[in-house]
Amino acid sequence: MTPKPLEITCSRHFLSWLQDQQISLAFTTYQTNRLFLIGLKPNGQLSSFERLFDRAMGLWATPNHLYLSTRYQFWQFDNVLHPGQLYKGYDQLYVPRIAYTTGDLDIHDVVMGKFPQQSLTNNFIDVIPPPQVGSGGRVIFVNTLFSCLATLSHQYSFESIWQPPFISKLTPEDRCHLNGLAMVEGKPRYVTAVSRSDVTGGWRERRQDGGVVMDIEANEIIASGFSMPHSPRFYQGKLWLLNSGTGEFGYLDLPTGQFQPVAFCPGYMRGLAFWRNYAVVGLSKPRDRSFSGLALDERLAAKDTKARCGLMVIDLTTGSIAHWLELEGVVTELYDVQVLPGVRRPMALGFKSDEISRLVTCAGFSSFQGELSESQESEGAGQSPPTAFVRGGMGDERQNTEEKNQDSKGETAQAKVKYQVVGNLNAANTLQYDALTFPSIKKRWQTFQQKGLLVGISASVAGEMVGLAIAEITPTQENTPQAEVLSLFVLPEYRHQGIGTTLVKYLETALAAQKCPQVIVKYQATELTASALEPLLKQRQWQPPEATFWLAKMSMEKIAQAPWLYKHILPDSFTMFPWSELTDAEKQQIQQTLDYPTSLSPFEDDSRLEPLNSLGLRYGEEVVGWIVTHRVAPDTIRYSTMFVAKRFQKLGRGVALIAESLKRQIASPVPNCTWAVAMENQQMAQFQRRRLAPYTTFISESRQCGKRLKI
Repeated sequence: MTPKPLEITCSRHFLSWLQDQQISLAFTTYQTNRLFLIGLKPNGQLSSFERLFDRAMGLWATPNHLYLSTRYQFWQFDNVLHPGQLYKGYDQLYVPRIAYTTGDLDIHDVVMGKFPQQSLTNNFIDVIPPPQVGSGGRVIFVNTLFSCLATLSHQYSFESIWQPPFISKLTPEDRCHLNGLAMVEGKPRYVTAVSRSDVTGGWRERRQDGGVVMDIEANEIIASGFSMPHSPRFYQGKLWLLNSGTGEFGYLDLPTGQFQPVAFCPGYMRGLAFWRNYAVVGLSKPRDRSFSGLALDERLAAKDTKARCGLMVIDLTTGSIAHWLELEGVVTELYDVQVLPGVRRPMALGFKSDEISRLVTCAGFSSFQGELSESQESEGAGQSPPTAFVRGGMGDERQNTEEKNQDSKGETAQAKVKYQVVGNLNAANTLQYDALTFPSIKKRWQTFQQKGLLVGISASVAGEMVGLAIAEITPTQENTPQAEVLSLFVLPEYRHQGIGTTLVKYLETALAAQKCPQVIVKYQATELTASALEPLLKQRQWQPPEATFWLAKMSMEKIAQAPWLYKHILPDSFTMFPWSELTDAEKQQIQQTLDYPTSLSPFEDDSRLEPLNSLGLRYGEEVVGWIVTHRVAPDTIRYSTMFVAKRFQKLGRGVALIAESLKRQIASPVPNCTWAVAMENQQMAQFQRRRLAPYTTFISESRQCGKRLKI
């Protein structure tokens, strides 16, 4: 079954907080093997960049380095950009420089720091110290499998440097589930463990209250009674930690050994970082629907809420949740998080294309060649980072042509056409093939977010791509997969030879292989679609096309002349407000109480919402309607959804919303707008004919046809 695509949402002021604080964030999601880098695009929208690393867990950041533990390796990444230098719009470019193979040690927290010299052996690694730590900088990590703190070794998988006093033997049995490490003055000082067990997997029986905090220097337990404690951090003179089994973030009063809760977080907490007066906490969902045996399960039920996956930004002064970022879909568990100060938009190189071979640096020279070919911008949908563009051949077919030209083009026309599945497409890496898409895939991502799995088929002649078909698989309201063809294109000199038809044939095959039973295509009715696309679909035995929407475009100069714009005045009990001022409580109220069609949801494509004239309608204190618009081009606003609660329909409230939204655009420098009206919506179709059609500059219809696939 196709995994649910990743959706990333954030609180209203999360992005402005990143901007104001001049920071980015990095975090790991070991269950889906990802390293995420969160920042801001030049236009202020969320930049979410991800790379695949097998069971990415412990993470440590310095100004120009990242250190990452994975299933059986330890990685060092170096930033290769100088201050003020950009690479494809990114101001921090992490390149994987060094990897140590450790074997599967179940490494949890990792740090760079110092350790008392007499405690070290000759095998202690000093190959990769970060500059600001000094010559004594060492990799130190929690070796959970062997219940010890360890470092890297030239000779062995690791070198043990400290064990809890109750662990009697260095053995791969995960006896106490040692997991967290806190530094004080650059040295390891405090650790957390789920229990003080000294038998194989003994900690599993003590998850509720067996957790302990240990002082490494004193070599003793200084606090106990915790439930699954994680991520101890010493900050501003306090030892902070996550009491994960209860959902409590707080600090340990060191003189008394008492835990002081500061905030409750709705999820299983792992990963803690600090910035100024804020804490950033990682949250995970349960693996088996509930946190069986943990107080967290009861706390969530008592608060009538579900566990979340993402990041919580906590104000240390008030203990309140100041901002949040939430992940829905394929990612359900986080492990570690780091703050990247002074970084606006970070990225990292991966191993799936030749980009890593083309980026060469040395003193006084940098070679940044070619386009980014394997980045993963998770704009609401996270798929696997792309593999090499082509994955698996589908077959060779000679082009069918009756032309008998003997020139070079004719010879090429008779050459073999190779059709192949396009591997691991996403919204970011499709942009480099925009010239081979119709409609433009670039323009689509400017208007819509990726919501599902992208599947593509390419056609190539002599190694050169000449055609491309792309479809997106998303779940329907009935939760069954449905694919939509987003683009179908063949270079002009290769048309009328059956390539487009064959692309569609193989696309159907690839979609069926993904267990997708239905495929549709939506398109604007034009002479080209009537003469080329519709005959092709008929040949492939698709259903006859149906007209579904009126499509229209209008200039503000024309609609400003409409008398009805200025006649609709709301009663005093109604007020309009900028949609950007909608509160979280109001959003929840809308989702829980208002009965509106999914197609009219105001919460789709939030990142591109146009604040100029997206409006809400209140009746007293209750939100009862909205009109939501999106900027689809510098000179064009799309009117996307309009809705008024049923009890207020047919009273002119919707017309008043439309009129006010249009007037706000008329008063702005944005000259054009577009909209679509469903033909089945007779009331809106009548409104378009009477109120809008006289002022349109363009009108057409959208058609749709589909096909059932054999799976």
